[in-house]
Amino acid sequence: MAVVEFLISDFEKLCGFPKERIINGLTEIGAPCEEEKETGKLLVELTPNRPDWFALEGLSRSLRSYYKNEITRYAAKKGDYAVDVDASVEKVRPYTVCAVVRGLRFTDERIIDMVQVQEKLVTTLGRRAKKFGIGIYPLDKIAFPVDYTTMRPESIVYRPLGWDKEAAGPEIIEKHPKGLEHGHIIKDFARWPVFVDAKGKVMALLPVVNSAETGQVGLGTNDIFIEVSGIDGNSITAALNILVTMFADMGGTVYSVEVRYPHRKIATPDLKPKRMKVDLKHVNRLLGLKLSAKDLALLAGRMGYEMEGSYALVPPYRADVIHEVDVIEDIAIAYGYNKFVPKLPDFFTPGRRSMEYGTVDAAMRGMGFLEITTFILTNRNRLERIGYVGEVKEIMNPSGEEYTCLRPTLLADLLSVFETNKNKGLPQRLYELGVVYEAEETKKRLVFGIMDRKVEYSTAKGHLQSLIGECGKELSLGKTDHPAFDPARAGAVFIGNRKIGVFGKIKDDILKQQRLEFEVYACELDVEALVQVEQNADTKKPNQAL
Repeated sequence: MAVVEFLISDFEKLCGFPKERIINGLTEIGAPCEEEKETGKLLVELTPNRPDWFALEGLSRSLRSYYKNEITRYAAKKGDYAVDVDASVEKVRPYTVCAVVRGLRFTDERIIDMVQVQEKLVTTLGRRAKKFGIGIYPLDKIAFPVDYTTMRPESIVYRPLGWDKEAAGPEIIEKHPKGLEHGHIIKDFARWPVFVDAKGKVMALLPVVNSAETGQVGLGTNDIFIEVSGIDGNSITAALNILVTMFADMGGTVYSVEVRYPHRKIATPDLKPKRMKVDLKHVNRLLGLKLSAKDLALLAGRMGYEMEGSYALVPPYRADVIHEVDVIEDIAIAYGYNKFVPKLPDFFTPGRRSMEYGTVDAAMRGMGFLEITTFILTNRNRLERIGYVGEVKEIMNPSGEEYTCLRPTLLADLLSVFETNKNKGLPQRLYELGVVYEAEETKKRLVFGIMDRKVEYSTAKGHLQSLIGECGKELSLGKTDHPAFDPARAGAVFIGNRKIGVFGKIKDDILKQQRLEFEVYACELDVEALVQVEQNADTKKPNQAL
């Protein structure tokens, strides 16, 4: 849950409604808030699925739609600006989208709001700058065309925001507050991404910090250049659209920028609404209502959509709308949750016996492991990093590059969590009871791992033996050729003559790809087999080479 704060007087001026109506309306559309009387501010609690609401203009826009069915169309004028993307960024942060906004009038409050939106977008939608970072620059300090390229760290010399001296890239990463916060994202690359203007001025080290010379917006700034750069094309497009529509609502005029990749050119931002099919019968069936087409159009309009026949026009700032069901949820909000009458479902679904995993949970917690929960969706790149080359179930229309298929293993997610938390102290012991999809079946798996500067084989194996023992079984290890494990320190896990998983030390080259400088032992088991195998199963042991 993110909390944003705005002056109530600014809210009233921008949306034209009194304080009480603002508070009631925000609560009804899913943005509960409370007044801080000492400061005259409104504190609004937001879920990350509505990043357009991080801006005062975004919340005011939604209130005007909700109360007045007012819908704003946005467009970018053709601009005479260009950004050249060098091929070297492909391996670091391959995508960028840009825009120019002219005719702004900044105040202290508007600058504070702008910084708040920028930081919230990077933290939530940008996954703490891992997916993208944002740069906003005074237009009059930049010479076009601008280059998005990479440089060797020691060659990146400029004065970062908040410092009174020039510094090279390594010093910025090691000493600047933003370098300490985001430097780990790029520090392992040989070349680091930068924006450089036509006069050779370094505008920013991405995604760390802007230049004090070319990247500081102040009260005298009227025209700005915006870039959003990162690893996910859909996310950076959504973030740019949120920013430019916010600045347009502040009175600015948006101009396009030609982004010239080595083999293609695109004009950004793209502010055309996205057409999404919304079936009236489906709406009524899901919500249990009897809406007419006119009713549907009215309710959709209250949430900012225009209807063209059976299609909803999704505004460019709505990063959260990826399926018809998202539109239907908004229609339910506009209808009013309090108007729905609870009733029993008119269908029957037979149940089945639920597998119990209390013994497994208790055993892992008792050995000092912390439980994690990760998404069932993943992508091929993450799977390939652990050597997985099998078949996966692909998503037909993924909304981004991060989640494109159902995971067939938990091991890749475990290593990603270790990567995310590698600066949180050692040793780390993590486990997950999760679902995978493999061979056209949904299966329950257990994965656990230990990360430390040095992990003894006997220690890791001892945890596995304790787990198996707590489940009333006897452990046997056989040979394995799993691509993620060091063959000299790994084995297939058997109960009796039944293979239920794999255990061992993660290969050094895989750890390097995950940017892990420590040793990791991991184990992945078919937990249903672990629970179901009878205690008196055949205990004939396979080849125990380990």
